[in-house]
Amino acid sequence: MARSDLTGKHKVRAQNVSHSNIKTKRWQQVNVQSRRLWVPELSRFVRLNVTTRDLRSIDKNGFWPFLTKTIDRRIVAPQHGQTSKELNHLFKKLGIEVVFEEAGELHHEHDGHDHSHAS
Repeated sequence: MARSDLTGKHKVRAQNVSHSNIKTKRWQQVNVQSRRLWVPELSRFVRLNVTTRDLRSIDKNGFWPFLTKTIDRRIVAPQHGQTSKELNHLFKKLGIEVVFEEAGELHHEHDGHDHSHAS
């Protein structure tokens, strides 16, 4: 499936609606292109799958500001459960090593008992 490496956008389910209001299911494809982008902060080229909308935003804002903004969005409001896996794949393509901790691992120390001492 074609998917943007930066934003995670992919094809979505839609409906054709006729004049008589008959709805038929279809897929709305995203215009994903494989592009070799120059990243000045890494001083090298990186090959990524990006949408044409992503390319316009990168041209306007620069690669690194666009990347940090989209990563913040994907971490704060994940669309589905594989966000950390997709971000790991992106960082691997960029040559950056990042470690994500799952939400379940952060709270495993709490055993459910109240250990506070009221004196």
